[in-house]
Amino acid sequence: MAPVAALALVVVMGMLAFGIVLIQEQSRSHVLATFKSRGSSSATFVSTFLAQQANREKSTATQFLSARHVSRERFRVVVAAFGSSAAVLLDSAGRVLAVAPSDQALLGRPIAAHYVHLSAAERGEVAISNVVPSAARGVSVAAVAVPFTSSRGRRVFSAAYGVSGSTLVAFVDHAISYPQHEVYLVDSAGRLVAASPTTSLQHLDEVDSPLARAVKRSSLGSVAGARTPSTFTVAPVPGTPWRFVIAVPDSHLYASVGGWTQLIPWLALALVSVLGVMLVALLARLTALSQRMAHSARTDSLTGLFNRRALSEHLARASAHARRRREPMSVLMIDLDRFKETNDRFGHAAGDQVLCVVADCMREVLRADDVYGRWGGDEFLVLMPCGDEEDARIVAERLRAAAGAVRLGDIGLADGVQMSVGAATAVHISPEEIVHAADIALYQAKASAEEPRTAGARATQRA
Repeated sequence: MAPVAALALVVVMGMLAFGIVLIQEQSRSHVLATFKSRGSSSATFVSTFLAQQANREKSTATQFLSARHVSRERFRVVVAAFGSSAAVLLDSAGRVLAVAPSDQALLGRPIAAHYVHLSAAERGEVAISNVVPSAARGVSVAAVAVPFTSSRGRRVFSAAYGVSGSTLVAFVDHAISYPQHEVYLVDSAGRLVAASPTTSLQHLDEVDSPLARAVKRSSLGSVAGARTPSTFTVAPVPGTPWRFVIAVPDSHLYASVGGWTQLIPWLALALVSVLGVMLVALLARLTALSQRMAHSARTDSLTGLFNRRALSEHLARASAHARRRREPMSVLMIDLDRFKETNDRFGHAAGDQVLCVVADCMREVLRADDVYGRWGGDEFLVLMPCGDEEDARIVAERLRAAAGAVRLGDIGLADGVQMSVGAATAVHISPEEIVHAADIALYQAKASAEEPRTAGARATQRA
C-alpha cells in the first residue's frame, strides 16, 4: 500500500510541477502578447492621429488654398493654424506656389520629385514622410502631404512638423507605463520622429545600437547585447513608413509573473510535497503496524508458529478444498508427555524452552504444504492437505523421533521430549469433526499403558 501511495504522490507532484511550469509559461506568453498588443495599439493611435491631421489639412486647404493666387499672408495664417514649423503648396506640376517660412528662391521651382511624400501626393495619395530636411530651412521635420482639388487643378499642401516638441513626442512619452522603458517612433531609415526618454540624438542606432540591430531582425524578441536583459516589440504605423518601437527590461515587463509571484506556487508545491511525504510515511507506518498486528493476531508469541485462530482459518479452507476435490486430509493433534511435571520441577522458563524446541522440530520435519501451529498450552496441531492415513503415520513418527533426539542437558532437563500424537483422516467432514476425531485419537494414545505412541482414527465422513 505504501509503495503505491509513494508512486501516486510522485505522479501527482510531477503533474502539479508540470502544471505550474505550464501556467507560468502561459502567464509569460500572456504578458508578452499584451506587450505586443500595446505596441500595435500605439501604432494604430499614431496612424489615426495622422489620418485626422491629413483630413484637417485637406479640408482647410480646399477651403482657403484653392484660389488662383494664394497670398503670402493667407498661406502663413493657414500654416500657423496647424502649428506647423514649415509648409509648402505645390501646383499640379509639382512647382512651389507658396512656402513657409518664406523663401522667394523656391517659388516656381519643381521640388516634388525630390521628396517621396510630395511625389505620392502629386499622384493623388495622402502621404506621410520620413524624417527629412525642410525645403525652406533644412531642419529635420516629418510632413503630412495631402492632394486637394482647386480651380486650377490638383494641388498639394504639405505641412511639416519638427521632430522635437511635437504632439507625437508627448504621446510617445505616455504610451507605456513600465519603468525604465524606451519608446521610439522611427521612420523607415531608423531616424527618430519622437522618443521617450527624450534625446537630442537623431538616429536609433545612436541612442541604442543593440536595440537598433534587434529591430532589424525581428518584430518581437530579446535585445541581444543589452546591459539589462530586455524585450522589444515593433509595430508598423499603418499608412506611414514609420514604426513604433518599445523596449522594456524583463525585470519590469514580467514583474507580475516573476519574483515572489513566481515562487509562491513552488513554495506551495514544496509544502504539499512535504505533507504528502509525511502522509506516505504515516501510511507506511500504519501499514507496517497493521501487518504486525495482523501477524500477531495469527501467531503464537512464544513459538512463532500459527496460533489457534490462524489454524482454524486454514482448517476451514482445507476442509472446503478437500470436499470439492474429493481428496483426503489429515490432522495430527500433539500433546507433550509429562509437560506439567517439567513446569512444576524446573519452572515455566524450562517449559517454554521445551515448547520452542518442539516448534523447531516441526519446522525441520514437516513438509512445505503442511500447516502447523500451537493449538493451546502444550498442544500442537498439524494440518496435512491431501495427506492420507499413511502420510499421517509417517509424519507423526518423524516428529516423535526428532523431538526425542533433542539435547536439553544445557538447560538442566533430561534429553529428548516425549509426545503423544492423535491422527485423523477424512474427506467429507467439517473442520470441527476432524479435530474432534484427532482429539479422541490423542486421548486413546495417552491412555495406552504402552510407551506413548501414535493412535489413528478414521473420522466419520459425511456423504
